[in-house]
Amino acid sequence: MIGGYDLISIAFYLAFIIGVGLTYARRSRNTSDYFRAGGTLPWWITGASTWMAGFSAWTFTGAAGKMFHNGAYTVLLYYAILLPLVVLVVFTGHRFRRMRVVTPFEGVRLRFGPGTQQFFTWARLPFLLVFGGITLNSVGVFMAAVLEADTSLVIVLLGGSVTLLAMLGGSFGVVASDFVQMFLVVLVTLIVAVLALNQPDIGGISGLIEKAPAAHKDWSLFSRPQFVGLWFFALILTKLFEENSIDKSAKFLMARSDRDARLSLVIPLVGMALGPLMWLVPPTVAAIRHGDDIGRVFGTLKFPEEGAFVLTAIEVLPNGMLGLLLCGIFAATLTSMDAGLNQGAGIFVRNFFLPVLSPNCPERRLLWVSKVATGAFGAIMVVCACAWESLRNVQLFDLMTQVAISVGLPMSIPLFLGLFWKRTPSWAAWSTVVIGLAVSFMVRMWFRPEMCGWIPGLEGPFLEEERTTFFIFAGALLVGGICCSWFFGSRLFYTGKDEDYVKRHDEFFARQQAPCAQPLEEELARGTMIGRSIGRLCLTYGAFVTGLVLIPNSLSGRLCFVLCGGVMVLAGSLIWYSCRERASRGSDDSTP
Repeated sequence: MIGGYDLISIAFYLAFIIGVGLTYARRSRNTSDYFRAGGTLPWWITGASTWMAGFSAWTFTGAAGKMFHNGAYTVLLYYAILLPLVVLVVFTGHRFRRMRVVTPFEGVRLRFGPGTQQFFTWARLPFLLVFGGITLNSVGVFMAAVLEADTSLVIVLLGGSVTLLAMLGGSFGVVASDFVQMFLVVLVTLIVAVLALNQPDIGGISGLIEKAPAAHKDWSLFSRPQFVGLWFFALILTKLFEENSIDKSAKFLMARSDRDARLSLVIPLVGMALGPLMWLVPPTVAAIRHGDDIGRVFGTLKFPEEGAFVLTAIEVLPNGMLGLLLCGIFAATLTSMDAGLNQGAGIFVRNFFLPVLSPNCPERRLLWVSKVATGAFGAIMVVCACAWESLRNVQLFDLMTQVAISVGLPMSIPLFLGLFWKRTPSWAAWSTVVIGLAVSFMVRMWFRPEMCGWIPGLEGPFLEEERTTFFIFAGALLVGGICCSWFFGSRLFYTGKDEDYVKRHDEFFARQQAPCAQPLEEELARGTMIGRSIGRLCLTYGAFVTGLVLIPNSLSGRLCFVLCGGVMVLAGSLIWYSCRERASRGSDDSTP
């Protein structure tokens, strides 16, 4: 299934990631540098990192499995984020930057007080670690099946690489690796899609549509339009609160100005509009070619359809490029995991260790504690990943969606509404979360689709997909409605007598009204320096990929390596040259 040339690509990739961590190990002078790159990054760096953090290997495993069965229906999950991203551009992205804090939960402290800060710290931190473990497990189990290797060994190797990058490089290493890996993911998956469409038995886009299984074209075979519409609305509602809540502000805190914070969303908007169409092709080709026989290929996977994307890649990619695809799949996971590790350490150090355990801790020691915390949390993620495989009994697609609504939505609602509505008591946020979690639990335990039988179009009997989506939209609508009502209702109890709370509260909203000052020359120089180093990283990785043209392949196969590596070399050259020119003339231009 995988050859020696693919192993060379994987080995180089792991060495490259560790090298990135070592490259940026000395860049962080304090915790502001370590957790938010000092707030000095131009929009194109934070934009690439934001987009890469928005998806993981789940896109190529769990989502691919859903696409294998249901086709473009799954794409709605990605398109649900487009409206929330527009809201970020217009209303909230620049507000996050204006908080002028190092970590998101320091913004929570300003808005709601230290008690609420501690509540969210200990509610969010375990969630980050466990969710990171689940993500690592998904890619580890999948890659172990493809590599025909021991699952635990693969999980430890991948988790160790992620931890080293985040621990050594901090936020600088995270965003730099994200930018290079964005090219790797896009280019290799684009090549897989194009080669798959050009197969004689597929016949291009028209042939793909014509030959796709019936369920891909007729969604009523697995779900009625009413259920599809409610499910899509629930996804939009969930993403609206999640993407615009204070705890999702980490990437925007890295931007060097209000303008850069807004512009950083250009890449995620374009990526989420076009990327799903590219990711849809390989699983659909696998469904056309293999159907129910896919279980014979990936017999070691609990859900063999989650290997649909890679199965098509195995059949169409030239010799040696499968390893690059596996690196790209891991890159998608690494991005969300290293960002999670960096944020998790920031939550612990800046929101618990500093204010509670050691208020007078000097920055040098605090930076050392941050690196130790990152390493410890990485180890916890690896343990969670190894333990999760024995517990998982649902498909990744449904699992991720259910967890996001059951846990993520109640935590996001008050941290979004709190950006705009002022007169609420200090307990409004944490009490809203408690109410939301209770409602989520009630929906899962006591609600059944039959309870909606009196609504036209939602009566039984129910298909399996309809039962799954019922819990998603019922949870989103009930949790969203009750949490919003509770948060707004808490305004009735606002008295303004707590002077400390009112002082912090007023400072938070005063910052929201004050645009960030133009970056200083030193900050501009640091951003340019990071840009030049990213250009060199693109050149390095692009040169390696181009060198793989020496692998024995047909002319078209060799051209795939030339295309992939050449684009990375070209992008790296342009970035490096542009940043060098700006440095020489002291330009304030933020576009590479």
